Amino acid sequence: MTQSISSHLNSLLVEIAAKHSFRLPQEGVKHLLKRDRELLIDVLLQEFSQTGLASDDEPNQRGVEIEQIIDFVGSIADQADSSGD
Repeated sequence: MTQSISSHLNSLLVEIAAKHSFRLPQEGVKHLLKRDRELLIDVLLQEFSQTGLASDDEPNQRGVEIEQIIDFVGSIADQADSSGD
């Protein structure tokens, strides 16, 4: 099962990674080592807490999109772990 994200979400991922000085591999997120995937999720969670919540502490549109990226990166980790990463 191969999953991918939309070009919009990929652009957001690249933006967030650059903002937090996280270097994404040119081959794509699927090529990150486990520890780097975990660091990327930490970066995404930090961005979510900084810019992804509305005044009522519910996710705003950016927050929803960041959650989708986190789910995508997490699903890659699950696939890699099950294939013997």
